[in-house]
Amino acid sequence: MKRVKAFAVVLMVLGVAGGFAWQFFLKDQVAYARIATAYGAKMVCSCRFVAERPMESCLTDFTVDISQITFDETADSVRASVLGGVVSSEARKTGPETGCTLVE
Repeated sequence: MKRVKAFAVVLMVLGVAGGFAWQFFLKDQVAYARIATAYGAKMVCSCRFVAERPMESCLTDFTVDISQITFDETADSVRASVLGGVVSSEARKTGPETGCTLVE
């Protein structure tokens, strides 16, 4: 019975610690990752399919460090992802007049 109570207390402490970590540290990082992947996918898609530049040239356009973002290109779209694909965004070329748009 003592072990069950000790386990329950440890589980509650870990839950509270996890809640604090999410609220004060991780939530902002996930929000930043969502914005960074959406921006990166749109910019690289426009660079590749509208301006028709090579990928290496497109990656030099960013003024911030994007080394953690992975870009995957298909025939008409670009997917940007971080954290092993946990957070990702995709932009697709929709037409010659409209350029690239984010895909939901």
